Amino acid sequence: MTPTASSKLDRVAFYALQATLFFAPLFFIPSISVPLQTGKSAVILFGITAALVVWLIARLKDGSFSWPKTWLYAGAGILGLVYTVSALASANQASSLAGTSFELGTLAFFLPSLFLFVLISLVTKSEKQVFYSYMTLFVAFLVAGLFHAVRFIGGADVLSFGVFTDVTANFIGKWNDVGIFFGLGAVLSLITLERTALSRLLKILVYAVFVLSLVMLVVVNFSPVWVALAALSLVFFIYELSYGKRSDGASRGNIGARIPYHALITLVIAVIFIFFGGRISSLIANTLGTSQVEVRPSWSATLDITESALKDNPVLGTGPNRFASEWLMNKPVGINGTLFWNTDFNYGIGFIPSLATTTGILGILAALFFVGLFVWTAIKALLKEGTSPFSRYLVLSSLFASAYLWVFSVTYVPSNALWILTLGMSGLFVAALREDKALASSHFSIIGRPAASFVSVLVSVLALIGAVSFGYFVAVKSLSSVYYQKGVVALNASGDLDKGEADILNAISLSPAPLYYQSVSEIYLARLNNLFNDTKISQTEAQSKFQSLLGTAIQAAQAAVAADPTDYRNYMTLGRVFEAVVPLNIEGAYDNAKKAYEQALALNPQSPEVYLVMARLEVAKKDNDAAKADIDEALKLKNDYADAIYLLSQIQISENDVDEAIKSVSAVATLSPSDPGIFFQLGLLYYSKRDYQNSTLALERAVALNPQYANAKYFLGLSYYLTGAKDKSLQEFQDLAASNPDSQEVKSAIAALEAGKSPVPASNAVNQPNLPVKQ
Repeated sequence: MTPTASSKLDRVAFYALQATLFFAPLFFIPSISVPLQTGKSAVILFGITAALVVWLIARLKDGSFSWPKTWLYAGAGILGLVYTVSALASANQASSLAGTSFELGTLAFFLPSLFLFVLISLVTKSEKQVFYSYMTLFVAFLVAGLFHAVRFIGGADVLSFGVFTDVTANFIGKWNDVGIFFGLGAVLSLITLERTALSRLLKILVYAVFVLSLVMLVVVNFSPVWVALAALSLVFFIYELSYGKRSDGASRGNIGARIPYHALITLVIAVIFIFFGGRISSLIANTLGTSQVEVRPSWSATLDITESALKDNPVLGTGPNRFASEWLMNKPVGINGTLFWNTDFNYGIGFIPSLATTTGILGILAALFFVGLFVWTAIKALLKEGTSPFSRYLVLSSLFASAYLWVFSVTYVPSNALWILTLGMSGLFVAALREDKALASSHFSIIGRPAASFVSVLVSVLALIGAVSFGYFVAVKSLSSVYYQKGVVALNASGDLDKGEADILNAISLSPAPLYYQSVSEIYLARLNNLFNDTKISQTEAQSKFQSLLGTAIQAAQAAVAADPTDYRNYMTLGRVFEAVVPLNIEGAYDNAKKAYEQALALNPQSPEVYLVMARLEVAKKDNDAAKADIDEALKLKNDYADAIYLLSQIQISENDVDEAIKSVSAVATLSPSDPGIFFQLGLLYYSKRDYQNSTLALERAVALNPQYANAKYFLGLSYYLTGAKDKSLQEFQDLAASNPDSQEVKSAIAALEAGKSPVPASNAVNQPNLPVKQ
């Protein structure tokens, strides 16, 4: 094969990486059956794998290797090695290696991203190719900006593709990820406008990106982006005044230097929104419907989790992609008092700081070494004179862009797309340094060296086999995720248990995952419930089906536990299966359910929810004292836990302790002021005590929250009569007659009121009427 042919292969590898950078933020499949994360991760990994395969074939053909001489490659290699060892040593290898769908922290996504960093600097071999990479990104910024602009103007239904259900839905990641993405657009475009001469068409493109990026930053208004943008704009502004080209084209100096107006404009806007953006942001968010709340653990909480994790796993951590398990074991006590008490955080304050927990001391040191090398290289590059204005522009733009993205890898958890752009821009930075002659190049040829040729060919062939095998693995696991999502859609959209089960079983056959087994178990619990409600089936057939359905539900839940015995949710699923048949007095059901819940509690010891389900198990066993003890433990962890208090009220009602029940339900009503069912329950309790004034107030609230709540309206009508408001009572029953014309109870009440008699049943017991519309 001639050198020309290998050069063509290098160009193919370059184009593959360009496609990866372009589609990383933009790719999606317009189907609710294909999760955004799954499709995006798959196309990114396919792109990197394809580029690696082509590059390896090119090296096999020409027998020549060349690379920039930089310690960053060593840093990436050390980080990748430590990450791999940590994943292999993980207590849950499946989660650490690939997760459910190649999450950011998994080895299967993290390691290829490091290959991307190396590859992009190897295949980008000219200044033009670096600049072409920028054009690729500029087009991506333009497409994304126009997409959101059209949706802001036309509404959430425009360009929804059936998957973008609200105006903040996007193909990049979270709403704040959108802000970070357009912050990158602002950084790249302002430096491009300041530092290089463009054709008219390109200048229009870059200006459009600059303006769209600033507009999107205003709409998203993610304050860390403004801070990072202000800092980088200020550094670039000062740099240009100190080192920039003078307006008259003379040599560099600090007198008469041209003012970088684009950086100045960006700096001013950023400062305004840092200090005064709250009011503007609220107005825009209310107008466009873009209000979003994103919560992450604080720095102190992240450090606390890290400290606890390192006590047990100091060297290699708990394993990649397993921050959530440590969070559940050691989360701060005060979290249960917030709205996010039941949130399983998968990362800490930022992705890089989370590595201290997941990959241990070795992992965080390797990450800091790599980031430190980047910072050191960047500082040296910033202070160095360039060989030409264009090469200097490429160095500065890639430096500032990659530095901007690294800030958010430390202080935030970026989406998969943003992480790929971080490594991609860093690779372009290395390529730009090489083209600027700031980095020397090393070259190695195996031609005429039989021993070296044998070793290099062997390694290259093994790498090719590994890359192709990995591509197959990505395809199979992605298809499995698609099948699972199709099953979930079938279950949620139409309640089709057969279709949902078939798709999820297909997912399991391709790539088993605990989540898939959990879903199968829940499907069979639903089948059991349907069986209980089937009055047409014979007892013999019902018994046979019951045994089969229960056995399958148990097997699926046990398979989930076996696949990941470190996830409390698997034990919760197993416990629910056994709990469902506790009222049937099946031998061992209670003991197995309790054991499963206790194991869940051991993995999530600060969860009031686990204590609540244990209390419900005791209620099913008719042990109210044990149930109250579990509820007490739940309330110790979360004293405003409405569900626990409500269960307590139901126990008190069953024990005819009406006064205590009223106290409990009143507390729940305070915690859940928009739940009509709670106020209906409170109204019934007051009614049973013959406290009709308070029952009227509670039932009025229930009806105000849900005007179609027929049972609440019925007892409200009775309460009105018993408090002397006979006209209101008649009106309430007449309203009920309109929505329930066949109800004999309502007809009797109206007839009695019109005859001047009492509509209240003779016993005045709290027996709910047979009304079709209850809530």
